[in-house]
Amino acid sequence: MGDPITDFAVRGTLSCLRLAMRRSELLTELGPPEGSTGQPEGEPVMWCYDDIQIGLSGHHVVWHIAIEPSGSRITLPAPVCPGRIEAPAKDALLRDLASRGEGVEECTPYVPDELWWRVRTSGVLMSFSDEGLLDNLHICNTSLLL
Repeated sequence: MGDPITDFAVRGTLSCLRLAMRRSELLTELGPPEGSTGQPEGEPVMWCYDDIQIGLSGHHVVWHIAIEPSGSRITLPAPVCPGRIEAPAKDALLRDLASRGEGVEECTPYVPDELWWRVRTSGVLMSFSDEGLLDNLHICNTSLLL
C-alpha cells in the first residue's frame, strides 16, 4: 500500500472510501461511526471515524470526504490504514505530488485571503497551518446533496 495521504490527493478516493457511495456501503466498510452530527432523518450529516470526516446527504450518499489531522499525526481507521501515520508537511506533500506529475494550484475557494491548494486532476483541496502542517485535505461534490 502506498502513502494514503498522497494517494487520496491524487485519486480523490481514500482506500475503500469514495464520493457517491451509499451509506450501506460505508457501514459495510467501516462500521458505525465514532460520532455524528445528529441531524434529523433526511438531512445531511457528518460521520466521524478517527481523523476522517464523511458527509452524507439526506439521500444517504457520500458527498464529502475529509482528513482533518489532530496535530502532526493522522489516525485512520482500518481498513483505510490502521493506526497512526505522520502528517505530511506542505513542502513534502507538494514535492510528492509533483514527482507523480500532479499539477497543484493555489486557490481561495471559501474565504478571501484563506489560501488552499487544489490538485488539478482530482479536485482535492488542501490547507496547511502557518507552520506548514496539514490542516485539512478534502474532496466534495455538492451536486450529490440534491
